[in-house]
Amino acid sequence: MKVHELAAIEHLHHAYLVTGNAAKGAEEVLAMLAKRGVKTIGNPDVLTYSYAEFSVDAAREVSSYALLKSLGEAKYLIISFSKATNESQNALLKIIEEAPGSTIFFFCIDALGHVLATIRSRTIAVSVSDANLKTGDEDTAKEVREFLQGEYPERLAMVDKMTSYITKTQDRSPVRAFVKELLSRVHEQGASPQALRDLLDAEGYMRMQGSSVKAILGHLAVTLPRSRS
Repeated sequence: MKVHELAAIEHLHHAYLVTGNAAKGAEEVLAMLAKRGVKTIGNPDVLTYSYAEFSVDAAREVSSYALLKSLGEAKYLIISFSKATNESQNALLKIIEEAPGSTIFFFCIDALGHVLATIRSRTIAVSVSDANLKTGDEDTAKEVREFLQGEYPERLAMVDKMTSYITKTQDRSPVRAFVKELLSRVHEQGASPQALRDLLDAEGYMRMQGSSVKAILGHLAVTLPRSRS
């Protein structure tokens, strides 16, 4: 079953594993919830978390919200991560089991093999659409080319667009994918050590809760040299 097909399900299960592309999973879940009539912007019952590595500390962060009573009919937690320790996954099991019945989880990962069998046994696996899986990577590469080739005003416009997306969805995963692709592209072009350090720092700052995405990307817009290809 694909994520978008959940829009037609009358009663959602309490926990899903969204597989195929962690960076796209949260975006598709939000779109699916919107089709179900759930307000996804400015709704305290809809919260998106994104982690490079899901740790025990991250589990505690999620738990503090999951245990709260929903303000509406249900509370939706959308959690995407690239990898997770066994300890943090065991903590997730406890969260799933102890959260109020009105809490619905969506764990967005790249593949089922990235999580423990005990997590898989308590969740329903769905996948992102094949079209989005392919187009997402292509779109990111295209955005990176446009960013590197653009003048400062053009770059700033792209930064504003990405910042606006995060403000609306609280989902950093597409922008983190953009910075990762940017690092790869600039490295291939033989960038200076300083440019690579700036990008590595940006990648690290993007994982920090509360960091300013606009400031991070704005710095890159100013410092990275223009590319002709």
